[in-house]
Parts: sequence; structure tokens; C-alpha cells
Amino acid sequence: MAEITQPELQHLHELIWMEAAMYEKFRYYAETSPESHVRKLCDQLADRSRQHLTALDALLGGGTGRAH
Repeated sequence: MAEITQPELQHLHELIWMEAAMYEKFRYYAETSPESHVRKLCDQLADRSRQHLTALDALLGGGTGRAH
């Protein structure tokens, strides 16, 4: 497998940052929405974001130091 270039590494870090922000927003909406169907959808989206964070972290060899 080819080595990751510095620009690619920077893009991966940006993706992790954006995915983490989405995760936090979905969790917040899931906790604060008055409607159960919105809470359920936001919970599902937060779970998917967590999966994406785990996959991105694995691409970097687990070296981000983030807790998921």
C-alpha cells in the first residue's frame, strides 16, 4: 500500500474534525428534540457518524487520540 502524503493526511484530519462536529450535533439534537421520530433519526445519524469516525481513525492507525 502506498504511503499517505501530507495533503492526504491533512484531508483525513479535516474529515475527522467535520465528522466529529456532526456527531456532536446529532447527539445534541437526539437529546433535546421534543419529537420521538426526530430523536430516533438523530440517534441513527450519530451512530453512523461514530462509525465513520472509527473508520477514519483506523486509516490513521488509531493515532488521533480521540475517544469515540
